Amino acid sequence: MHKRKRRVGVLTCILTLFVIYLVYSSVTAYSASDDKGKNILFISSYNENFPSVPEEIKGIRTALPEEEYNVDYEYMDSKRFVTEQSRKLFHDLLEYKMKHIPAYDGIIVGDDYALQFVMDYQKEMFNGIPIVFLGVNDPNRVKAAEEKDNITGIVEELSLSDNIKLGLKLNKKAKKVVAIVDGTLTGVGDEKQFYALKEDFPDLVFDDINLSKCTFEQAGEQVSKLGKDTILIYLSMYTDKDGSIMSIPEASVLLSSKAKIPILRSEVGGIGNGILGGKMLSYYNSSLKAAELLKETFEGTSADAIPIIYESPNYYVFDYNVLKKFNISIHSLPSGSKIEGRKITFIEEHPLLTANFILIVSLSAIIIVLLSMDNIRRRKMDRALQESHEELVQTYEELTASEEELRVQYELSQQYTEEMEILNQKYSIAVESTESAVWEYDVTLRTLTISEGFLNTINPSISEMKNIDTLLEMLLCEEQRDTVLTEYNRYLKGEIDKIYVELSLYNYNNKKQWVMLSGKGVHDLKGTVMSLNGLIIDITRLKEQDEYIKYLAANDYLTNLPNRMSFMDKMTAELAAGSCGAILLLDIDNFKIINDTMGHLYGDKLLMVIAEKLSALKDERVSVYRFGGDEFLIVITGAQEEESVGHYVTKIRELFSEPVRLMGKENLIKFSIGITVYPKDSNEDERLLINADTAMYYVKANGKDNHMFYSDGILEDIRSKAEIEDILRDALAHDGLRLVYQPQVNVFTGKIDEFEALLRLKDRNLSPAKFIEVAEMSGLIIDIGRWVTREAIRQMAEWRDKGYPLKTVAINFSGKQLSDTEYVNFLSNTIKEYNIDPKYVEIEITESILVEETINTQTFLNSLKELGLRIAMDDFGTGYSSINYLTFIPVNKIKLDKSLCEKFINLDNSSVMSSLIGLMHSLNLIITAEGIEETYQYQRLREGGCDLIQGYLFSKPLSGTEIENVYNHNFIKDKNI
Repeated sequence: MHKRKRRVGVLTCILTLFVIYLVYSSVTAYSASDDKGKNILFISSYNENFPSVPEEIKGIRTALPEEEYNVDYEYMDSKRFVTEQSRKLFHDLLEYKMKHIPAYDGIIVGDDYALQFVMDYQKEMFNGIPIVFLGVNDPNRVKAAEEKDNITGIVEELSLSDNIKLGLKLNKKAKKVVAIVDGTLTGVGDEKQFYALKEDFPDLVFDDINLSKCTFEQAGEQVSKLGKDTILIYLSMYTDKDGSIMSIPEASVLLSSKAKIPILRSEVGGIGNGILGGKMLSYYNSSLKAAELLKETFEGTSADAIPIIYESPNYYVFDYNVLKKFNISIHSLPSGSKIEGRKITFIEEHPLLTANFILIVSLSAIIIVLLSMDNIRRRKMDRALQESHEELVQTYEELTASEEELRVQYELSQQYTEEMEILNQKYSIAVESTESAVWEYDVTLRTLTISEGFLNTINPSISEMKNIDTLLEMLLCEEQRDTVLTEYNRYLKGEIDKIYVELSLYNYNNKKQWVMLSGKGVHDLKGTVMSLNGLIIDITRLKEQDEYIKYLAANDYLTNLPNRMSFMDKMTAELAAGSCGAILLLDIDNFKIINDTMGHLYGDKLLMVIAEKLSALKDERVSVYRFGGDEFLIVITGAQEEESVGHYVTKIRELFSEPVRLMGKENLIKFSIGITVYPKDSNEDERLLINADTAMYYVKANGKDNHMFYSDGILEDIRSKAEIEDILRDALAHDGLRLVYQPQVNVFTGKIDEFEALLRLKDRNLSPAKFIEVAEMSGLIIDIGRWVTREAIRQMAEWRDKGYPLKTVAINFSGKQLSDTEYVNFLSNTIKEYNIDPKYVEIEITESILVEETINTQTFLNSLKELGLRIAMDDFGTGYSSINYLTFIPVNKIKLDKSLCEKFINLDNSSVMSSLIGLMHSLNLIITAEGIEETYQYQRLREGGCDLIQGYLFSKPLSGTEIENVYNHNFIKDKNI
């Protein structure tokens, strides 16, 4: 009977455990991360309502749960606010936050705008912080990020090819594929990826509906005209040519209401608003992967060592209602496709839970049946045994109970013995491994007993002592003894529930040692403290680490100079005390070139040498700090006059008057220095930093290698340039630019041989000398340069179409445009678009280009010559005027500056001009003289052999229409000269 009981019990236990396992298997367990407490910043290009953003946040939160990571979210809202002002406001707000909250351990950025922002301000705001991007589709921006330090990420790769294949599968009669794009950064990237697939589908005609060329309403009308032989793909449709904005749901509703064919999509959004679907970007999986990459950096892997992922984790998703609308079978879709909008049963939604439930019910039924059968059988057996052996069973059970009780008592005794042995072993291990000791103080005998060996490590001569007074006197100074006594008395009075105090002492080697003393009392039945027991733990290493951490917090790890935090503490004290002084912000000129050419390791070593040399300035009045990157701060207390501050600037120049030699290479170190004086300029430390930074960047913008005191005039100049920048941006966006053309007249025939295209603002009386400088500084010169190029070539085509013979038009090219690596391709495509012979297009450069970007300039000029264009050197005589340039630069023409003509055109120096022109002719160069306004200037230039004249003597700059009146005019006959 007992054997049957055991079998049934074992079977019941096994089945019960199996049921528990099935239930437990459906629960996901999470393990706490070792990186608990990491601070992470997520910067989104858009706002939290943009379709991709919630998925990105969900993916980040999956990989970085709230209970383990601190994640902050910032939104640039670039779909609605794309001005420099909004970008600056976002920068200032984020910078302020980052200065007042704990530092971030990692950055995740979503989409192109956010990536560009962190690259632009990486050195200033995110220096040394690992950065992981996602959702970036511009290959040029990805390449730029790859060249930056501490950046990796996941490229947003649209599954365009797969969606086109899907379209062909669903519509085997398709002959054409049309993409909907707009003029945003995302749209431009989408358009490039779309047309890049043209060669992969030779049987399809590729076309697009571009919202930068039409309105939303016009786009809808174009969609309504698409036939059933067309595959329609919705890529980007955020803004139209009028600047109107439409969300993805709104655009999806508009398109689906117009389209007679299903609409495919490669990016998230549109499902539920009329879009069929397709292979879409999984922002959830992308952000999940991005967060996992960031976690790798927390585990010690450098972001530079993590390769950028170029394959997006995309997936197929479709709208069930749209499938029904176009009678598309679910079985024709790719396997694993997600269908949204279809009602699914509870069993389909929870297959594992349903299976487990059925299995549990079945097993429970089996158990109930088995238990019932066993219970019936057991009752029959019990009844029979009870009737025949009742007395024997009773005796047996009594004996069994006695035996069981003895066995249990024996096992408990053995268990207690083993537990005591284990506790003793654990106690010994804990004491030895933590460098600690156990102590006991007998209150009555006033003896202190410390575990063997601890006192030997401090002073062997006192290892046998136990008298509390003697031990404390030999181990601790008077102040420390008072601390122990105070803590002891507080405990006896009940003010604290235990003794806890940190003490410093010196061992027999006279080395400082820190210990932590803790303990509690043992009371008798009356509540009187009989003794105190506790631990002494050696915390020397923890104290040393704490001191080192404090040192790192206040000092730069590379140069050992005080850091920005120390500077801020210094300024807080200075300003609170009402002191006066000056702050110098030093930025090393062209240090990026050293890093790029010699490597960052070399650059770090050079910074250490520079810091050491600057430290020579330190005295009771001068403090030197490393501000970050290649910037240093110097505080001079008590100095307010420019003369006294200038004395220290001179010292700095003298320190670096000779090249700094490092690893066999000489480096000429120059500084751009911004200076602000306190409290004259401000009595706020942050404002003073901004002042010094403003003055320093003013020096940078005006030639570098100089110093400048902050003044309201500098700020006003910056504001003026910012106002001009806004004017230029508005002119670019709203057709506010125009070109005028100044003739270049042949000195012998009097006819116009060439024109120079000159830029003007339509509704502003603003000098080009002012707004061109601002355009170059702000980077707008790239877009302006392209506008001028296209407009000049368009005007040439218009004159040609009106019957005028083609004549050369010169287009000015700024050195800052060399950063536009696609300019040559743009120029070539524009010439082809208007069918202009390249020999009639002339690019004017200045000598400054040759000095600033020698390698890039040579490549650029060679590319122009390969296209068949002409090249002219403008303003010859205002810069280096090196004849050496003319021997290797493929120039066709030299334009003599007005100042050079005026200098050498008088009678005494006319031979100099003639010789210069003769030298140029010997190099097969055409000579144009600029700024000619007087007849005698023309006559002497003609005598000297000059080829062309440009100036008000013959004509001021004219509009394209006005030029037609003088196109074939003879100016020499008209002037009768």
